[in-house]
Amino acid sequence: MGATITRVDADPDQRPFLTDLDKYYTISAEGRRGLRQRLRLWLLNADFRVVACYRFDQAVRRYYAQHRVLGLAPRIASAVWRRRTSTIHHAEIDHRARIGPGLYLMHHTGVFVGPVSIGDNCCLHHNVTIGQRVAAGDQSVPRIGNDVWIGPGVTITGGITVGDGATLSAGSVISRDVPARALVAGNPGRVVNADYDNSAMLNYTVRRPAPARDEASEQVDRALAEYARLRDPAGDRHLEAVKAAIFLEDVFDVVLREDEIDPDQLGTAEGMRAVLARAGRPA
Repeated sequence: MGATITRVDADPDQRPFLTDLDKYYTISAEGRRGLRQRLRLWLLNADFRVVACYRFDQAVRRYYAQHRVLGLAPRIASAVWRRRTSTIHHAEIDHRARIGPGLYLMHHTGVFVGPVSIGDNCCLHHNVTIGQRVAAGDQSVPRIGNDVWIGPGVTITGGITVGDGATLSAGSVISRDVPARALVAGNPGRVVNADYDNSAMLNYTVRRPAPARDEASEQVDRALAEYARLRDPAGDRHLEAVKAAIFLEDVFDVVLREDEIDPDQLGTAEGMRAVLARAGRPA
């Protein structure tokens, strides 16, 4: 499939289908987005249409909850599409399922996903069942992490957790927790490799932007960068304290005597934050 691709969206949770779409173009069309590739994906790729059906139904249900009258026609259209997907493609994703961005069906036939929780960048193959255990009245459902590869014929049942980066080999029956990055095979599923890298199999990564930093954190980062430039190569602590007093006054209008400054403290974010706080800064 080629090199692993990384996708960064402003907020993929708000627009999961756009990430799904990007992943299909990346893998199925080798990254090409010309008219031919778009027509082939939208008109001929049944795997993609199953994913699109699920995302459309999720969006319609949110809209209907706020606009009962205007949302009625889309609800009917979504119900018809879901029924057609289940009947013709033999694939069903429960509307109560919560699936993160980057969902990819490699082969859709025989896929059933119940009201489960699945993280980002999941890859599903054919004849996969994910749902309730049912036995002894157990109605709990699995929780599946990010970057999980699920092979053909896998069954996952019950209130278990599948860790991030796990790989479930073809035909596995998973009824107990799976550690992160584990390669699991067999019936019942057993860990055959405790640290397996499935990135080449997924061939895609969904990354979220770093959370916005507050003004105080930005001040601390800036102060650390300034102080790093002023460190004395010879390790003269008195000289470092003098330099620190000067830069704190010049850059941040903070006035501290050199005997009030511990150079070791200024070398860490926590220490710098404490110094700025004592000097009356909002950090």
